[in-house]
Amino acid sequence: MNVLVLGGTRFAGRHIIEALVLGGHRVVCFHRGETVCELPPEVEVRLGDRNGDLSALDSERWDAIVDVNAYESAQVERSLELRANRYAFISTVSVYRDLSQPYVAEEAPTIEAFDPTDPAERYGGNKAACERLVEARHPQTFVILRPGLIAGKWDYTGRFAYWCERVLRGGQILVPAPPDRHVQFVDAADLARFAELALSCELSGIFNVVGPARSTTMQELLITCESVAGARGAPPSRFFWADGARLVGGGVQPWTEMPLWVPDAQWAGLMEVGNAKALAAGLTLRPITDTVNAVLDWTQASEASNPAGIDARREAELLASLG
Repeated sequence: MNVLVLGGTRFAGRHIIEALVLGGHRVVCFHRGETVCELPPEVEVRLGDRNGDLSALDSERWDAIVDVNAYESAQVERSLELRANRYAFISTVSVYRDLSQPYVAEEAPTIEAFDPTDPAERYGGNKAACERLVEARHPQTFVILRPGLIAGKWDYTGRFAYWCERVLRGGQILVPAPPDRHVQFVDAADLARFAELALSCELSGIFNVVGPARSTTMQELLITCESVAGARGAPPSRFFWADGARLVGGGVQPWTEMPLWVPDAQWAGLMEVGNAKALAAGLTLRPITDTVNAVLDWTQASEASNPAGIDARREAELLASLG
């Protein structure tokens, strides 16, 4: 196929480009040139800003467009003017109107009206508006992928990586209770492979692309991280399961200072979204161990500091006060 990727120089986009190249497709990556990264040599690069002029792409008809980095409907309105047989849009599970219950499926209502001053509502609402435009323009050939938290190498958010790196340091680790609360994430490489599969097999529709393959708790994730870290010579870890209400009372910020933790009842289903449709369509999910290893291989080779998670001094202070 002749595939145009809009974005593709950061995290999930890089994985998608690699999967498309491995699938034998011709790949053109359109980006602004602001992010330094090493794309596969087969990839053709065209520079430009999707918020402005897309004329560099007008002369061709694309078998498929993969839209990785649209966050507002105006961006999608421009790219939908390009000639393409299929359009794949990377969205988010945050588009759902109600995530207070587990196992939300693809048919559930999405956000329409939202408070633009609320960052979470604005993100999900804008993505939902983008989805509607894509479906209206390509009603028979659209693909919308809704991942939850994405994990893996090149993760500039650092949310999943925080727990991998924290366990690697060992010692007493502050973790929001309870240990059996469910967590969800998808390896960016698995998301990418499914995107390539969807295009190659001419799948259409909406898919929740979340994992792991079986229901997983925070305790199970940390035990996996501990096993991987131990094989790398890390010191032992001791998990201190802190009451969530006390953490909130102490000013700890869910999701940012404590990734994979969202105590608000309106988000109770965020970490348990239904993925049966994607699995039936061919989504394959690697073991958690593989994802943790990939993250640590990358972070240990990188000099960048993790922007997510609680800093060591604040964690020590909280452990002292809570213990």
